Amino acid sequence: MTTYTIAWGWDETNPSGQHTIPVHTDADVHAALDQIAAQDGVCRIDVYQGTWREGEPTPPYGMQAMWGHPERTALAWLGQDPGHAVDPILPEWPEAIAHDQDEAAPSHTRLNLASTRSAICEYVRTGAKPTAVTWIPEP
Repeated sequence: MTTYTIAWGWDETNPSGQHTIPVHTDADVHAALDQIAAQDGVCRIDVYQGTWREGEPTPPYGMQAMWGHPERTALAWLGQDPGHAVDPILPEWPEAIAHDQDEAAPSHTRLNLASTRSAICEYVRTGAKPTAVTWIPEP
């Protein structure tokens, strides 16, 4: 079974420099996202195959998400054909949403929590770019 990692924030005691949770199943993903959402604030999370330590080359594929806002998320694919995910019928959030590492532009916040959960679960199940969301290519 392939291990994926969900990482966020800062943790000097972890070799990656972040808090990390290994995930293998949909249930693992949901538990990790619930744990992150229970913390105060909005943060960027990284989702990638395997494990990673500071100083190693970054994994070639994976996703980043903004998580913790009560209504919206942002999701980016970092592999081949990079882009950000949207729900075409969902309007942009009226302003950028700040998180622990920067902010998500309104054009990137056109996803709800359920769509992002579904996409992360699909990535962990398949190891491929999720098809459950619409991707907008990055310029």
